[in-house]
Amino acid sequence: MLINFYFFLLIEIKNSMDNSTVIKTELWFIPIDAIMIIITTLTIILGLIFLFIVITHRICWSIPMLLTCNSCLAEILLSCVLLNMAIFTLQQDLKKDTGNMSFCVIIGFLGYVTDIMQNYSYLVIAMYRYISIIYPARILWQSTKFQVCLIIGQWIFCIVFALPLLLTGQIIYNIDNQICQVPLHLSVFMIYVTIILYIIPNLGILCIYIKLARYVRQKSIRTTLPNTLFRARRELRLVQRTFILTSILIILGIPYMIFILISFFTTPPKYHFRIAYIFVDIGILSIMIMTYFFTQQIKEIIQKRLPRLNVIEPIENIART
Repeated sequence: MLINFYFFLLIEIKNSMDNSTVIKTELWFIPIDAIMIIITTLTIILGLIFLFIVITHRICWSIPMLLTCNSCLAEILLSCVLLNMAIFTLQQDLKKDTGNMSFCVIIGFLGYVTDIMQNYSYLVIAMYRYISIIYPARILWQSTKFQVCLIIGQWIFCIVFALPLLLTGQIIYNIDNQICQVPLHLSVFMIYVTIILYIIPNLGILCIYIKLARYVRQKSIRTTLPNTLFRARRELRLVQRTFILTSILIILGIPYMIFILISFFTTPPKYHFRIAYIFVDIGILSIMIMTYFFTQQIKEIIQKRLPRLNVIEPIENIART
């Protein structure tokens, strides 16, 4: 009885020591958390303004703009998830304690869902441009109903993709980074995430761009109708813009990919998620800004709304003349 009592007492002391462990924080944690909150908030505001402009102007009601809005919505949702991640991390860094695990895991799950929505939304845009050039007679494939079904299918696929990560308990709380993610190490799930989330959509967009570039080059050499060649070149430029957007994500996602590769051979740096996600947030904000720049209709509407800088001649001078 006495031995059992002491054994039970030792277990309780150990548990109380584990629960009272103070999490070490660095001086740069709080500023980085604040910067991430500001960046994601700006992205959400820009995205909502973009959608509002499209909804309130009938000139923007077209299939290409529908696909662009799908990407914009994915960016907004991803930014909302990243904003909640940053707020959660900031709260725990201030408290120097662990937070609500269930909330953290759900946010981590939604992060994977919205991230894949973003990447595959650009693949859907590239596929639409490919069909409109290579198969212009396939009207059904270019119809609004078909594209809406494709978007719905894309969203369902994104949710189904991330479910195994949630149901098998792969999304784990990382106490050093105050975030819930799939641990970076060589595993089936890590390879699964890398292939589905990054390699397939980006490789698909690259292949479509290369094939369309070759198609336009061949059309330029052969004798063809000027209108057909002009349309093909215009669609190629639009696919090129999509490729530029994804390239921005790839470039600013290089730190994350480097940490993944490092994890296949050794332990990644202690604060790898904190470092990687600041680049991810900057990348999404850059994408949103470039979306404004690449969307000609939105640019024209904004230019019309901005106050003109023309200098008005004084009334006195007009009267004298």
